[in-house]
Amino acid sequence: MRKLIIALAFSLSATFTASVATADITWRAGDMGVGSVMVMKDRTGAMTHVKRASLGGRHVFDLFAGQGKGAEFLGSYKVNDRGEVTETVAIDGAVTTYAPHRCNRSLGKCQFTVTHSDGYVETRTRVTEATRGGLRYWEYGADGLMAEGAMQLDQLGAAKSGWKKGRSKRKTRTRRIMIALK
Repeated sequence: MRKLIIALAFSLSATFTASVATADITWRAGDMGVGSVMVMKDRTGAMTHVKRASLGGRHVFDLFAGQGKGAEFLGSYKVNDRGEVTETVAIDGAVTTYAPHRCNRSLGKCQFTVTHSDGYVETRTRVTEATRGGLRYWEYGADGLMAEGAMQLDQLGAAKSGWKKGRSKRKTRTRRIMIALK
């Protein structure tokens, strides 16, 4: 009987591990219509993401501090069909690119190159693992661990809630308070 219980426990464990390892952590931004809105909130306030366009497999989102008519435009970002960030544009027009992408939705170890608006180029590595209902990640640069965090994902793969710790070691919790799809 003991061997049966151990075998059953191992079998269930292997099944759970396989389902998490093959989890889909993509953000299907293409399923969101132009004009869709996501509002994320943490202790510093709300951040509003508005889908502005879809152009050839790239999806453009505008980012605002706050929500509603009083929200302040911060810039925009582009993601591919998997939800991988490929470019950010600051309010002053400064462009940062990520090649091949920022690896934010790639399972396992993924290396990418960041080209900052001033021409500075750096290589980073992101390690992402699937968790029940989401993902956890660690991002490394030339000086070692730069950030770590976790996200719970909805049916589109958009973040519902999560946390992030940067070099300051202070943990910031975020939760989505609204999503309006068009």
